[in-house]
Amino acid sequence: MSSVWEEYGMKAVMVSSFGSADVLDLVELADPRPGPGQVLISVQAAGVGFMDVMVRNGTYPQLTEPGVVPGAEVAGIVTAVGDGVGQEWLGRRVFALTVSSGYAELVTVGVDHVVALPEAISAPDAVALGVNALVASLGLKRVAVQPGERVLVRGAGGGIGMMAAQLATAAGAEVTAITSTPQRVDRLRQLGVAHVLDRRAGQDGGDSSYDVVIDPVGGAEITRYIELLRPNGRFLSCGAAGGVPGPDAFAGLLTAFHNSPTVFAFNVSSVGPGAIATEFADLLRRTADGALRAVVDTELPLSEVVKAHTLLESGTVFGKLVLVP
Repeated sequence: MSSVWEEYGMKAVMVSSFGSADVLDLVELADPRPGPGQVLISVQAAGVGFMDVMVRNGTYPQLTEPGVVPGAEVAGIVTAVGDGVGQEWLGRRVFALTVSSGYAELVTVGVDHVVALPEAISAPDAVALGVNALVASLGLKRVAVQPGERVLVRGAGGGIGMMAAQLATAAGAEVTAITSTPQRVDRLRQLGVAHVLDRRAGQDGGDSSYDVVIDPVGGAEITRYIELLRPNGRFLSCGAAGGVPGPDAFAGLLTAFHNSPTVFAFNVSSVGPGAIATEFADLLRRTADGALRAVVDTELPLSEVVKAHTLLESGTVFGKLVLVP
C-alpha cells in the first residue's frame, strides 16, 4: 500500500438521528485507509442532492441506521492507493460515486468507481454534473429520445431536470421544460431550452402532447403527466423530489391504454461501474468542449451543511449545491 496521508482526525458530517436538517453534525473521525482495490481521495467538492435528504430522513433503503455520513458523489485528489491499484492513480484529480461517506475531508472508494478529471473541469463542476447528469443521460438513452420528438421535462430547475433538458435539446428534440420561477425560466432559456413554462403561473404543459415525459419529481401528479403522452409515448420516472408516488399514481396507464404508453423507472444504481465510467467520461468531454453546462448554485463549507440542506429543500436552488471541505 502506498500513501501520503498524515495521522489526524478528519472532519465529516454525520447523521446523528433521523429528521430535519439540524440532525446533521460536524464531527471528527479517524482517517480512512484504502483497502485492496480502493483509493483514498482528499475531497475538494461533495455534491448535495435529494438522495442525501433521504439518507438524513432514514428513508434511503440501503442506509437505515443513524451514524451514517451522507454524500453520494465527490471530486478530489487521490492521495493513497490500496493493494492491487496502480501507482499512476496517486496525485490524479478524480470524480467518484460513493453512495455515502462523501461529506468528509477524506473518503475511500473502489478504483472501478473512479473517473479521472480533465484539466478543464473543476471539482465543483464535476459534482455539478455528477449523479444528475448520469441519471439524465442514461435515462434519455433508456427511453431512446429521437431528433424532432417532443419532450416534456418536469422539475427542470432541479439538477436532473436541468441536465435532461440540456441533453434532450442537444439530441435534437423539441424540449418543453417546466420550472417554478421567472428567474429559472430565464436561466433555462440561457441554457438553450426552446420552451420553458412557469408552473406557478399555471403553465404545466397540459395544453400539448409529448412523445417523451422526463419526470424526476414524482409525487401525486404522475398520472396527469402520463396522460399527456402521444400514442406510443414513453414516460421516464427518474426521481422523487416531490415525494414517492402513491399506489394509484400509475392509473394513467389504464386511462391512456389505447395509446400504448410505456413507463420506465430508472436509477443509476442499476448500472455497472464500467458503463457509468464510460458515460461520465463522455459527459466530462462534452462539458470541456462547451456542449454541456455544469451549473453550480452555491458552494458552502462542511460546517454549513445544515444551511445547504435547508436551501435544497426550499425549492429555490438552480443547479448544484456543493460542500467544500
